[in-house]
Amino acid sequence: MKLHLSNQGMTLIEVLAALAISIVSVTVLMQLTLSNRTHKSGVDRSIVFKEVLTNNAIELKGASVDDIPDPGNCIVRTYDFQINFKDEIKVSGPPPACGVALPGNSTIQVVWEVEPAANIQADFSSSGLKLPKYSNSLKKVNIYVRGYPNGTGGQLIQNQVTLFKR
Repeated sequence: MKLHLSNQGMTLIEVLAALAISIVSVTVLMQLTLSNRTHKSGVDRSIVFKEVLTNNAIELKGASVDDIPDPGNCIVRTYDFQINFKDEIKVSGPPPACGVALPGNSTIQVVWEVEPAANIQADFSSSGLKLPKYSNSLKKVNIYVRGYPNGTGGQLIQNQVTLFKR
């Protein structure tokens, strides 16, 4: 009995099949890697927005009521995505956010919108508890943080916190 060993190697069909399997595998792996990176980037931006909002709320809590603009006015701040302060302007305009234009793709925008005490709608369970609505010593400040999650547009993300300052 004689055995014949084939030294011809792989056929063209086998090479093409192996190449197709490799391409599909690499494509799936790349897709999973990129989707994970995109998700992580979105989560990172969300954390940045919350950090900027928290920092501004802490600053507002430490500020004097006289340092806050008069009702009907806003402070508009811009930051980059590394939370570096870029600029600040004061504007007046209608709510919400004094009608300020939306931020650019590469910036985070923070708006401090000040309302008078007379606009505060608050109910208490006890009739003895009331807000000093006719006093200049109480201001309602809505702080908005706005930006785009991936820095290139898409759906705008906006978070807000309301603080009372007296």
